[in-house]
Amino acid sequence: MQAIDFLRSLDAASLVQIFWYTAVFEIPRYTIGAVAMLFTIPLRRANLPIETELTVSVVLAGNNEAKALRACVASLAEQTINIGGAMEVIVVDDGSTDQMFEIAQALRREGKIDETLRLEHRGGKSAAINLGLSACTGDVIVISDLDTTFDRDAFAHLLNYFGDPQVGAVTGNIGVRNAFSNLLTCQQAVEYAIAISLGRNIKDSFGTLSVVSGAFGAFRRAALDQVGRQDTEVGEDADLTLKLRRAGWSIRFAPHAHALTDAPETLSALITQRLRWDRSIITIWMRKFRGALDPRQSIFRLTDVAVFVDVIIFQILLALAFPFYLGWLYYHLGQLAWVIVAATMLGYMVLSLLSFTAAQLVGTKAPFYLVLYLPLYTFVQVSLIRFVRIVAFAQEIIFRRSYRDSYVPARVMSQVDIV
Repeated sequence: MQAIDFLRSLDAASLVQIFWYTAVFEIPRYTIGAVAMLFTIPLRRANLPIETELTVSVVLAGNNEAKALRACVASLAEQTINIGGAMEVIVVDDGSTDQMFEIAQALRREGKIDETLRLEHRGGKSAAINLGLSACTGDVIVISDLDTTFDRDAFAHLLNYFGDPQVGAVTGNIGVRNAFSNLLTCQQAVEYAIAISLGRNIKDSFGTLSVVSGAFGAFRRAALDQVGRQDTEVGEDADLTLKLRRAGWSIRFAPHAHALTDAPETLSALITQRLRWDRSIITIWMRKFRGALDPRQSIFRLTDVAVFVDVIIFQILLALAFPFYLGWLYYHLGQLAWVIVAATMLGYMVLSLLSFTAAQLVGTKAPFYLVLYLPLYTFVQVSLIRFVRIVAFAQEIIFRRSYRDSYVPARVMSQVDIV
């Protein structure tokens, strides 16, 4: 009762003063999204004319993906653009120790893939993809993880966007296949719906897409050749996307190009994944491409600045400011600080509900009854994912941990010029 009375006693100025973290970071973030939803997304065309003259190559690169390979290739065979053998499929085995290469060879004998390549020793995803790219003949190249499967018309929707000669890459709409394996995957299904189906829709509306997902993305071959294909990076998908942006290519999101991938099912696997993703924010954005903020460069563009501002404010500063906000609350309010924290969490749940509902309107295939897991999603995002991001930033800034991540073999990373 004391807590409720305390909140009721606050006037507008006091509310802003106490909830300054929400006022500075969260309200602008959700307001921008709402503006895009109301005025931009409804005007977008869902069905553009398909550019039928473009040929398509698919590169599937992986390590020890024997169990996933057949299902992925089967979903490729069902693509509506594959009628008449219009799609070339290349599988690259990145030094696997399971039966992946043998299965790939069997699929080739069955006529389901066109080429099998192999690295005798694991070189990392970038090396495997670049090897696959060297064998591609298509005008458009789709790069996908082997644990991804696709809706029948997913590739057709991707190709729609390449009718615009300025488009260099298109990222698909990815959902969680194993959404109901456990509570952890349930909340990730909600996260993918909000962050990808809705979030990338919004960024596409403003022309500020910064990542073509390595799990499912399509690239114009000429654009890849221009930027030198993939560099050896832990965040190779963000790195390639930014290279394309800096070269002047348009990056698009195809909300109707649906695919499913597997999300981590254990807490340790989830934390490991997010540490790797979040370290790359520092590696790619703050080191390698910080020159995008320099107006003296000939390739300086305001849209690239907008992308960087979005990352700096809503990914880096939002995470770093949160523990300081908690400390500030307890310093000034003592035991009443928990009231503000509880009210903030409740506010997050309301905003998450609105975001998840909006994601339903713009194309996610995540079932709406996942709304029951919104409290868990809110708790995980605020109490775990945000602090994992802080740890990742500290590891990267102080120790440069991404350069010792097992995602890229040490012998390969040792040959990279560290920025």
